[in-house]
Amino acid sequence: MRLINYGCGEITDRLSILSLKILHGAEAGKEIGHFEQERNALLTKLAGRTLNGSWFEQALALGAVNAALWQAEDDLRGWRAQSTGGVAIAQAIVDLACRIQALNDRRADLIGQINARTGEKQGAEKL
Repeated sequence: MRLINYGCGEITDRLSILSLKILHGAEAGKEIGHFEQERNALLTKLAGRTLNGSWFEQALALGAVNAALWQAEDDLRGWRAQSTGGVAIAQAIVDLACRIQALNDRRADLIGQINARTGEKQGAEKL
């Protein structure tokens, strides 16, 4: 049902991810028109909602968490690409994996807070 009855938190999360995709895609010279179209459609959905300063603070925090996740995933891919093994690399990978888990937990928390503060009681996405 969440895909049908998504809340302001899910819209805000997707907008922050689309912003990253648009920024990085444009810098890489890739086609980003489909991301821009989705962003514009989601912005239209948000335009009809009453949002406040609290939502804005949470939206900024969510954007920062998603950017940190983006970087952590890139870091993890970089370690995975290395052919040499060893304890230091294994520990770095474990540390990054734990960081990604913590960031994803924070992301889910922020989405839930946005939904709650905008009056959308959908329940937690993560169990």
